[in-house]
Amino acid sequence: MSLLARFEGMAEFLFTEAFKKSASRLQPVEIAKELVKAMLKNKQVSISQVYVPNIYRVYLHSKDWGPIASFGDAFLIELSKYLFAEAERNGYTFLTKPAIELHSDETVSPRQMAIEVDFDDSIVVDWGEDDQETAKDNEQLQLNQSNWRESTTIFRDSIKNNLSVEGIAGRNSNYYIEIIEGPDMGQRFSLQDEEAIVGRHSQCNLVLHDPEISRRHLKIAPGGDNGWWLDDLGSTNGTFVNGQRITHHTTAPGDRITIGQSTLVIQRSPLP
Repeated sequence: MSLLARFEGMAEFLFTEAFKKSASRLQPVEIAKELVKAMLKNKQVSISQVYVPNIYRVYLHSKDWGPIASFGDAFLIELSKYLFAEAERNGYTFLTKPAIELHSDETVSPRQMAIEVDFDDSIVVDWGEDDQETAKDNEQLQLNQSNWRESTTIFRDSIKNNLSVEGIAGRNSNYYIEIIEGPDMGQRFSLQDEEAIVGRHSQCNLVLHDPEISRRHLKIAPGGDNGWWLDDLGSTNGTFVNGQRITHHTTAPGDRITIGQSTLVIQRSPLP
């Protein structure tokens, strides 16, 4: 039986009544899948190890957060164990056992989630076990922490910079977004034939450092015939195209997209 199947069985056992499978309710197994994706996306390579984040902050709409949060630490511990096992299966290393946090956030749509990650070797996660196997795990974690300090040059600020720029930059594409006004002016981000989320959240495809932009502000998706679909994701300050506020809109290369203090333009020629 796969790790995911075992986790799904555990989740169904924990949430027999509250989480009967329903298309209208976020399922616990969906959170587990997204955590694994975030872990794989943010792995960092040092001289001798491949490290993955050990802190995961999951933001859910209140309708999804409430039922899950009511079960307390039991669900978070199982998520931590599942993520630990997945990392071990792939040969990745945590600084400590992974810590999972759940937060309510009304800017996240129902049945959706946003995940922030971080590296912090001071975190202590208690699975409620006190046996020889756990002691061995702790010894290995202490060794990993020592290896981390001695062999890697990764720092928290550089990790965040990598997430915000390298997440979409450097890909081969005929289209890119150029920031022509705002704190990130001069930056260019490649676009592929898939949707991209723009905002301040570290898990967005295009991360901007504009304080007037929402954490998940705008979705950009291919619209065909060289056009792009824009969807404002319920942002606080809105999205404007050529000075007109929009909710759903088709834009073309050269249009001025304004969010917060920033103005973006989709260009067609390749990145230099």
